[in-house]
Amino acid sequence: MKEFMKNKKVTYNLMSFTGFKSLLVFSLLLESPKSYLEIKDYFEKHEYIKESISIDTLRVYLTSLRMAGCEIIRAKKTEGSRYRMVSHPFEIALSQEQIKSITKVYKALSKNIELEELILLEKFLYKLAAQLHNKDLEATIEKSSPLYGIDIELLEELLKCAARKSQIEIQYNSPRSGIKNIEIITDKVEFNNNKLYLYGTGLEYNQYSYFPLARIQKIVNIKLRRDEILPPEEITVGYEVKTKVSEFKLNDDEKIIEIKDNSIIVEMRTSNPFIAKQRVLSLGCSCKVLYPQSFREEIINTLKSMKEGYFLG
Repeated sequence: MKEFMKNKKVTYNLMSFTGFKSLLVFSLLLESPKSYLEIKDYFEKHEYIKESISIDTLRVYLTSLRMAGCEIIRAKKTEGSRYRMVSHPFEIALSQEQIKSITKVYKALSKNIELEELILLEKFLYKLAAQLHNKDLEATIEKSSPLYGIDIELLEELLKCAARKSQIEIQYNSPRSGIKNIEIITDKVEFNNNKLYLYGTGLEYNQYSYFPLARIQKIVNIKLRRDEILPPEEITVGYEVKTKVSEFKLNDDEKIIEIKDNSIIVEMRTSNPFIAKQRVLSLGCSCKVLYPQSFREEIINTLKSMKEGYFLG
């Protein structure tokens, strides 16, 4: 050990290299199935070993692992002739109670961490489930995940685009017009009412809007330079809500301008009247639009149409 601390090198005096190499093979197979050539390449590039191994030598290491209780099989040539770790005696068994506890912690954390951290946490838990060969844990994570049904690779790419405010073209499955391509200057990706959205300025109407990630099929193109566009025209909407300040959650484009005994007055600035309309209607009968008059009349007409629809039905 003194020699290691002094030289910072693994030497034959410190451990059996056969055992060390067997452990390396063990760790490689834990990650994923590996072919002889992949294992050989890893050994040649390893920081300490830097030497090739023959197929016969690999068989010695595999035999050592099997004698220790590992079940290792080799796939057919048509499947790549890869060695796969089926099971090993060092596995940790999780009870249903322990899985419930992990899930409970995961749910609590997922509500209070950034989206990037949530992705890392989910990847870790899936890797843990795979290492433990625990299908119950994997299924529980999937059911509990706020990212259920989301393409993680696509999400990660959209997060990068939003960080750079990139102009991109996406393939989008619109509920009204079906699959279409849309150009967006990206702004952010975040949750709203437990659903994940891409926010940005849609170039078709030059309006700031949001797009459910579940409907984005792929990124078609990322432009190197953004188009020069006029800033979208903003409107300011004021509305009163019967609620307590502590119970009301503001959106990023909103601020409280007055607090009354039983209500608050909120002001919203947006370039997309549709978003403002959705927001006001989502607050139900506790909300009353104060200004502008044109927007107030639009809400009144929408409510009248909804009422007539119920009576006609």
